[in-house]
Amino acid sequence: MALSNAERQRRHRERQKQKLASITPDIGVQYENIGADLRQKLYTLIEEENASRQRAVTGRPVEFTDFRRVILDIALNENQSNIADAARMVLLKALSMGESSEKEIVEAQRLKAARLSSRPENRVAREQVTPLPHYLRVPNFG
Repeated sequence: MALSNAERQRRHRERQKQKLASITPDIGVQYENIGADLRQKLYTLIEEENASRQRAVTGRPVEFTDFRRVILDIALNENQSNIADAARMVLLKALSMGESSEKEIVEAQRLKAARLSSRPENRVAREQVTPLPHYLRVPNFG
């Protein structure tokens, strides 16, 4: 009994998937490695900032930066830790996976800021997301 062309192609794709699965490591392991690498880069950044603060001490107590503070700064789009911008760049470069350079990322951020600053406020108000009309109906309880 001869196999149809579609069946041959399906079997071939299955064999290719099995070969690929045996060659590449588990995706979970890959994410753990990437996460550990990012964490290490951020810890290094924080340690360098803390070391520079320690060197620059002039008699007042040194305020060390905490990893949680940097993550919170990134989440809230603040820069109280003074290194959140550098940490954001580390994360953005990791997310772009080498497809975008630091120069391209900075240029995109600049263009975004320019677009936001050039918008008139009334236009921004019109573009606000509103619920769809069918969610605004009052239910009829009979």
